[in-house]
Amino acid sequence: MATKFVLLELPLEFPDGTEKVLYIDGNNKITAGNGKFGDPRPNAFSLIEIEDCPFSTRTCREVCYVGRLQQAEPVVYQAYEHNSRVIREILKRSDHQLYAEIILSKWIAENCAGGFRWHVSGDIFPHQYAEFIQHVCQGTPEIPFWLYTRSFVFLDPLREVRNLVINLSADQDNYNLALALHKIWGYRLCYLTVDGQVPPSLPRGSVIFPNHELRGRDLPPGERANTPFWQSLNYAQRSMICKADYFGQKDRRRCDPNHCNICLVRPAHEIPDLL
Repeated sequence: MATKFVLLELPLEFPDGTEKVLYIDGNNKITAGNGKFGDPRPNAFSLIEIEDCPFSTRTCREVCYVGRLQQAEPVVYQAYEHNSRVIREILKRSDHQLYAEIILSKWIAENCAGGFRWHVSGDIFPHQYAEFIQHVCQGTPEIPFWLYTRSFVFLDPLREVRNLVINLSADQDNYNLALALHKIWGYRLCYLTVDGQVPPSLPRGSVIFPNHELRGRDLPPGERANTPFWQSLNYAQRSMICKADYFGQKDRRRCDPNHCNICLVRPAHEIPDLL
């Protein structure tokens, strides 16, 4: 089944009469308890690739899935472009930023009991945007949030947020830095492999995201475990593979507390004293 995307307009009517709109998106892979696989509900805030990913690596830029999304889901991509522009306008004024944080927090609290993801596309860009994320999460302490990021230098405001799970996105270009930060902070590593190689030092609790060419999701079920990539992995590495990415999305294979919540919970070895 192809990924099904959804969009919702969140109007912002500021006290000074200014009106703006932010788009909340979602898809049936990241339902996270909101809606159903066949009927996903919006539960993410996204930006655009590259421009809003200041610490993207050569590897991730070359294989970024958002480029394909631009062709397959142009309306969704246009919403990401809109968000990229409007969030920058909001961050220019502290009163607008505060108001947007309050409205977004309230909407998430009322509509995303199962969880909210930052950035199907995009990443943390300036420090001020990290503070925006911090305040939204802290404004809805009962809601679980999660994100994947290469913007390690902007994480300080987020390290104290108890209801936000931070996953460090890594590939062959930034792996050593991500591993060093994992050893300090305990955050989970999420490793993108393009050529099928996986670092032997990848810590327990990590998640491996294989690039499209390595996945078995388009093969008959009986052949998916016989690909050269899958056969090259040891038992521990196979347990780290994102099953929705490799085997294909379905009702029991998606980001959801009742199905796969690996990326949605804090690693058991995360060091709380450093948060």
